[in-house]
Amino acid sequence: MAAIVTVQGVDKIYRSGGEEVYALRGIDLVIEQGEYLAIMGPSGSGKSTLFNMIGALDRPSHGSIMVGPVSLPALRSRELAYFRCRHIGYVFQSYNLIASLTALENVMLPLTFLGTDDAAARRRAAEVLDFVGLGERMDHTPGQLSGGQQQRVAIARALANDPSILLADEPTANLDVKTGEMVIEIFKKLSRERGITVISATHDHKMLAVSDRIVWIKGGQVDKIRKVSEMHISTGSIGGAPG
Repeated sequence: MAAIVTVQGVDKIYRSGGEEVYALRGIDLVIEQGEYLAIMGPSGSGKSTLFNMIGALDRPSHGSIMVGPVSLPALRSRELAYFRCRHIGYVFQSYNLIASLTALENVMLPLTFLGTDDAAARRRAAEVLDFVGLGERMDHTPGQLSGGQQQRVAIARALANDPSILLADEPTANLDVKTGEMVIEIFKKLSRERGITVISATHDHKMLAVSDRIVWIKGGQVDKIRKVSEMHISTGSIGGAPG
């Protein structure tokens, strides 16, 4: 497979009280197109910072981040915003839906930002809502939906612009086991059947188990990378991943 994300020598430095604090230090990582990658790491490890770098939500202090042929650090702020809207979908732990809008209207938002005409935006929003199993709930507002249904609306919104990369930040953390499994199945289907690159920040062992690789971040660096096919993952434990 071809690489879709290439991270080389990435540092992220913050300044606090006149001192330099490294959130990331010399990160190198290659992610293949269509891969399902999980990123793990304790609080303060740099996991979220790396996640934001790949998603064009933040810029590195040093180093290169390529998404396909595009150098993210070289883009201006407006170009980055367009790139995010066109090529990257985001799914968050807290759903981030607009309470006053229906499921259909929430999913239409990124299409509207791109200037898609209303009729085409409605058709596409209806299509992706149907894909996540909410074709009959399009006219419901978030308050009329369960947590799992809201997360599926959020997934549909992330898919509206047909992104090449889907970033999912702890997407099952607020869900019960059965609903979490449903969401995981959607991500798996997107990767296996549609060739969308799924990158998740997660500690959910069921989500880790369907990933292709797991990347551990520690102290702002890549600590280790393992193929899931070479590991044993079960509820409460991860085996076959020596330090």
